[in-house]
Amino acid sequence: MKNGQHVLQLLPTLEQGGAELYVQRLARKQMLEPGRFAPVVCSFLRGGPVQDLLARDLIPMEVLELPRSSISNPFRAARDLRLIFNAIVDVCRRHRIDLIQTHLSDSDWLGLLVGRKLGIPVVLTFHSSKLIPPERDPLELRGRLRTALQTHFYHRASALVAVGRDVQKSLLAFPGVDPEKVHLVPSAIELSAERSADERAELRKVHAKLRGDSNLVLVTVGRLVASKGHERLIEMMPQDLRPHPRARLWIIGDGPEQTSLNSLIAERGLENAVHLLGGRNDVADLLPAADIFVTGTHREGLGLAVAEGMAAELPVIGFQVTGIVDIIEDGVNGVLVPDNDINSFANAIIGLANDGTRSRALGKAGRKTAQRFDIKESRRKTELIYRSLLDSTAPSK
Repeated sequence: MKNGQHVLQLLPTLEQGGAELYVQRLARKQMLEPGRFAPVVCSFLRGGPVQDLLARDLIPMEVLELPRSSISNPFRAARDLRLIFNAIVDVCRRHRIDLIQTHLSDSDWLGLLVGRKLGIPVVLTFHSSKLIPPERDPLELRGRLRTALQTHFYHRASALVAVGRDVQKSLLAFPGVDPEKVHLVPSAIELSAERSADERAELRKVHAKLRGDSNLVLVTVGRLVASKGHERLIEMMPQDLRPHPRARLWIIGDGPEQTSLNSLIAERGLENAVHLLGGRNDVADLLPAADIFVTGTHREGLGLAVAEGMAAELPVIGFQVTGIVDIIEDGVNGVLVPDNDINSFANAIIGLANDGTRSRALGKAGRKTAQRFDIKESRRKTELIYRSLLDSTAPSK
């Protein structure tokens, strides 16, 4: 088999979300540690902040920026999808792609159709345990049709990758899925260097303007979308402010919920306490400048943002929801509270803020947990899947 085989990472956008960042980290690791596989990233709808990271790392990239009309206009939708399909085929031919790995909506079936046309393996990657969109009732006609279509596509895939245990369980329970094709490959972070006390103090000085006069800075990272539950963190801030009137909450990320979150902040009179920092490329340096990592998410495939908080040795707090319970072990490496129990969450924050010894112990334990999610291990497992598929399809001599 030839060396330097090309793998296309196919996804709809390059927004700063967990799946997009995972693709960037995986491709970056393959570029920094050259081996048998060479990455090419293709976004068929639009670019975004991750595009700059890919360009920085000199990762071959195609941003097609093609229209995608709603199915409510079937003729225009069919035309757009034909254009997208043909464009992806062209990308694969120009880059001599040997295998396609897909991520997020529409990528799976588009990748499968392209793979079938070109005769190359296709790996579908699942970043959420919700395989059917939440707005689709699986018992109604559209839900049943969606299930039937996905069963057909999953059957045709060469491999199915789950980024977390709950995602793996959902796949295994889905009609018609072959268990032999399902692989658990945890999504991953690039483990930042461990910071000394002096380095952490220096980072606080660098970000002194953001910290202001606060003696308690909470931080969360995630796209500004409803599923991330940022509004729950904002709602609990008045309770946190009673014993800590100078407490601040940093929300790192961008997305469609920015306007509504700004409105909520203004409605609660929290303009000085809650700061939407937007998408940032310096998250690894911002996190050590905070005190506690919090997440209000309603569900995750795997809570990678929490792992990033742990990597920065911050004590972490989250609700007992899918994906978060795969990372946080209550009282061992962080704190879990019952889902939607805002009072318990606020009390957990206050408890950690008042107990520096416990906070530091949880931060140290969290750092050890974060090491399990280093991108090096995910790369190793992913490339084992590539090898098995490409070896099995290699022409005999």
